[in-house]
Amino acid sequence: CAFPRTPKAAQARQLGGVLVGPGWIWDCRERGRRLPCGPYLLDGSASSGSEGEGSEDAPPPPSPAPGAGKGAGPPPS
Repeated sequence: CAFPRTPKAAQARQLGGVLVGPGWIWDCRERGRRLPCGPYLLDGSASSGSEGEGSEDAPPPPSPAPGAGKGAGPPPS
């Protein structure tokens, strides 16, 4: 999340999400693993230190394939 005070960020908080800055995504990708969210939290989005962090050894979410995105549709069967 680039900005913590948006309707989308408020909705994520209401649903129990954890808001982190974009640096978290880049740093996870650079290191090839999921990093702790704590140093990247925005606006006190988590009430506990470990909520929503997951395993530090878990791989980061995969990057979308080139050309994938809105309107790309499901892969052919």
